[in-house]
Amino acid sequence: LCALGASRGMSVVLGGSQKIGFPAPRSTSNYARLDTTLSQDLTSFTLCVHMRTDMGSTDVLVSYATEQYSNELLLYLSFNRVGLVVRDGDVDTANVPVWDGTWHAICVAWISSDGVWEVYTDGVLRDSGPWLRVGHRVRSGGTWILAQDQDTLGGGFQVNQAFSGELSQVNLWDRVLSPAEIGSDWTVF
Repeated sequence: LCALGASRGMSVVLGGSQKIGFPAPRSTSNYARLDTTLSQDLTSFTLCVHMRTDMGSTDVLVSYATEQYSNELLLYLSFNRVGLVVRDGDVDTANVPVWDGTWHAICVAWISSDGVWEVYTDGVLRDSGPWLRVGHRVRSGGTWILAQDQDTLGGGFQVNQAFSGELSQVNLWDRVLSPAEIGSDWTVF
């Protein structure tokens, strides 16, 4: 997930480290559309993102939508919790305070065969469980949006779901990374 088409009102810093800023106040026009899609369906994945914010509310970090599901894959923050949605099935984690204005790495992992999901913050496993969309796939051909929830493919944005802060190092793997890989030095990603 590297090609980026930015909306108005955002800043993109290029160089050794790329980050994108989504300013306050929250807005439906502050988002980034990634100029890429999945080339094949996923039966497992790990999605990681670095984020920094001091806004404590419901904020969508990453949204992937297809024609069939506006919430094919969604990573969001909601009042001290990290949320993961796969094909409209969702889980919320226990208390994960990340609204302190410092950089945090958030990773979520999922595997279709048994629906096991995991949520890591700053390299530490914070929550996990089974039965999230067992036997389903994350379908190819969708649209990736950063900092907004797609209620329709590529749109349907709402102010109360917008992220305000900075995002960097958005990475997606087509497998579940090991705890050692997730806990590794994040400067390599």
